[in-house]
Amino acid sequence: MIIAKKPKLSPEEERMPLAKYYNWPLYPPGPRESQLLDHQPIDPKDALKVENLLDLLEPSGYSNVEYGYCKMPDGSSYMAKYFVYPNCTPQMLGWWFRWLNIPPKGQMEGTGNLKYKLWCPPDHFTHSFVNGRDISDGMWAIESIDLGEGMNKVYFLRSYLDAKDYGLSTQREKELLDAGCWVDFSTVTFHSPEDPSQRYPGSWLWLTLSRPCVQGGIELRTRLWIGYGAKDGHIYFDKATPPNLLSEDYMRTFLIHTTVEHQHLAKLLPVLYAEYSNKPDDLS
Repeated sequence: MIIAKKPKLSPEEERMPLAKYYNWPLYPPGPRESQLLDHQPIDPKDALKVENLLDLLEPSGYSNVEYGYCKMPDGSSYMAKYFVYPNCTPQMLGWWFRWLNIPPKGQMEGTGNLKYKLWCPPDHFTHSFVNGRDISDGMWAIESIDLGEGMNKVYFLRSYLDAKDYGLSTQREKELLDAGCWVDFSTVTFHSPEDPSQRYPGSWLWLTLSRPCVQGGIELRTRLWIGYGAKDGHIYFDKATPPNLLSEDYMRTFLIHTTVEHQHLAKLLPVLYAEYSNKPDDLS
């Protein structure tokens, strides 16, 4: 089964060489993830508590549950995600998250970012560095998460955090780097696509550990605490997070979306890297 719903590209995008990747087949979650999705939600006892979030940052080993979601006793929600990129290297992933955020030449204003669209055509619209240069001021995106079923797209902002401000020691950070691991720690907030200065209620806390996979390639272990935010070294519960963002239906929809996009990128990234990594980042 192929996920077929996707918006039509603009005439300018259709003329870009990148457009050929927009038509790559997109598939629903594979049999392993589909079986796991049939056994949700997980037991909250198997969730990593937000106060213990640094426990994720180990060069080896796994949690009792690496994939799933649940409601937590304090009213927040939790999600664990695990994906393997069997034919990718850390250099490829590092290149991707820079290249992705630089729209191609010829991308008309108001038409999004073709690079982001080809990652998950039914849902993605645009993705960019806030300051146009690097992640220091965060990254923003406009997307939906229902694989083209009609959900409104939302502007979300990822603001990056330094894990050392939240208890990660310099020595432990060095051990992770020496083992080929790297950490992505951020908060996520939601905004109006028409007016990004208009923030919607709610916060997510997002932590990913990327590291070499024992079977080859790289693996990404991600944890989300929905209803929590962080600022100035302090983690807080955001009581304004609306019930729809905390619901099991929303979490299931989001986990399916992110599973589909990671499956797709695991196939797409080595090909894009081979074709574009030695060329200007804005080349289409």
